[in-house]
This record gives sequence, structure tokens and C-alpha cells, in this order.
Amino acid sequence: MMPVKTFLEQVEDLELQDTVIAADSGPPMFEGIEEESLACSSCQTVVTKGVSTQTLHALFQPPGRLIYHCDCGAHAEVPAPATVQAS
Repeated sequence: MMPVKTFLEQVEDLELQDTVIAADSGPPMFEGIEEESLACSSCQTVVTKGVSTQTLHALFQPPGRLIYHCDCGAHAEVPAPATVQAS
């Protein structure tokens, strides 16, 4: 499988139930061995390398949206993983 870079979509307004995360010592915030990496759509900085949106949602378990606050000042939403419905 080819590596995938997902650009996180910017959000203008934060909501009360949002969970906001940021890197303590500069990006990437996490490194792993998955096929997906995440990047800020504003500055193209790699936010996670080899860590998927699904893993971040499992780790943080946000009650609302999961928002990354980039060093460039942008807020970007980590999309929720697609849910599979049983038939």
C-alpha cells in the first residue's frame, strides 16, 4: 500500500465540545508505522508521520471534533474515521 498524506481542513470557529491538540516540541506530533500521515492545509507542515486519523481519534476519544492547533496559527480538523454499518 502506498503512503497517504491527508491535509487537515481548516476551521474558523472553535466549538465548546472541541478537543484541541498541539505538538509540545514542534511537529510531527506523533510518529508511527501506519500508511497515513497528516499535514496542515495552511502551511503544509507534517503534523503526524505514519499515524492515521483513526489512531488519533482512538487515542483522544473526543466528545466533539478533534482539532489540531498548528504552529502557523491555523486550527484544522482531524476528520473522524468513516464508520462501517453492518447490513
